[in-house]
This record gives sequence, C-alpha cells and structure tokens, in this order.
Amino acid sequence: MDTPTMARQRSRARHAGYHIRLARPDELEDILGLIDHAARWLGEKKDTTQWAIPWPSEDDRTKRVYEALLNKETWLLFDGDLAIGTVSIRLIGHEELWTPEERRTEAVYLHRLVIRRDYAGLGLGAELIEWAGRKGASQQTNAELIRIDVWTDNTELHAYYRRQGFQDVAIRETSDNTPSGALFQKPLAPVARRGHHRIIEPLLR
Repeated sequence: MDTPTMARQRSRARHAGYHIRLARPDELEDILGLIDHAARWLGEKKDTTQWAIPWPSEDDRTKRVYEALLNKETWLLFDGDLAIGTVSIRLIGHEELWTPEERRTEAVYLHRLVIRRDYAGLGLGAELIEWAGRKGASQQTNAELIRIDVWTDNTELHAYYRRQGFQDVAIRETSDNTPSGALFQKPLAPVARRGHHRIIEPLLR
C-alpha cells in the first residue's frame, strides 16, 4: 500500500538537496504552522512544557514571529514546494540572557529552529545549525560562536545540542520569566566544501 509517508520518503531519496530562502511576512502562517507541528509532537512526550501554549500569549508569540519576518531574520527550508524547516538568525544576544562580557564576543544567535517531524533522522537539524552559523558569520565576519537559548525544561533537547557540539553556558532567568533560559554555545565550524552541503540558498535572479 502506497502511503503519503512512503511517497515522501521516495521524494527525499530523489532530492540531492533542499533549498532555503528568507521567509516573507506573508508566510507568517507557514512559520507558525511549523512551530505548532513541533508543539503537537512535544505534547505527546509529556516531559517538557515547551510550546504547550504560546508564550506568553498567542498574540505575543505571533507579534514576535512577525517582527522577525519584518526584520529579515527568519529563513524557510523547503523540499520542493513543501516548507519543512525554519530558523531565525540574530547577531545580537538577549541582554538579560547573555552577560555584557559574553556579548563582547561576537556570535550568531539562533532562534526557533524547527524541522518537521516526518523529516527527522536525516541529519537536517544538524545541517541547518551549521548553515545558519555560516550565514550569520557571512553577515558578521568577526563572529566566533554559535549561540542558542533552549526551553529550560526540555532536557532531551539540551542533550541533542550537546551531541551537536554545543557546551552548556548557564541557566538564567529574565524579568519576563522566559521559559527559554538554558544557554548553549559552540565555536563556528570551518567552512566546508560546497559539495558537502544539502541545504542550498539559490542565487537571486
């Protein structure tokens, strides 16, 4: 029996790469849909409160995501026409999460990194991290580190980032009680040969 999952697996086998581009403001629902897709999966695990409800409210989350789109910080990853992932890239760290001394070291800060669950196990999350690091470093040539803040109670995600080479920095609280206070960082990787990358940013015409 041919199922949608089997068809998608064949599609993934045919594709030599995935393309990525800046997300447009009119793609807000695509970004929120990827987050909600991940939230449903996280809700089944019962060992984290991450995205169980939009933080601190649905309107605030929508505003935050939309502002990142307007600021050209958010990227969408595609398999053909299907949006399968997203990441937001910033070059300035949160003033309450990262100390003044830490922020003196230039870094690439990643937010809202999501890969659709039916694309799990392909290494795309790790590759998206590396791509975003290179992309941020191309905009800030003295950047030395990739940094990320992670939902504090999502210990499984903490372990995932450690497997990707990140080191624990601290767990911190903020005046707005952000639930994403577990901080990780790792050195930016050397640029690999282009042929090793499956995530491709098409040239603009």
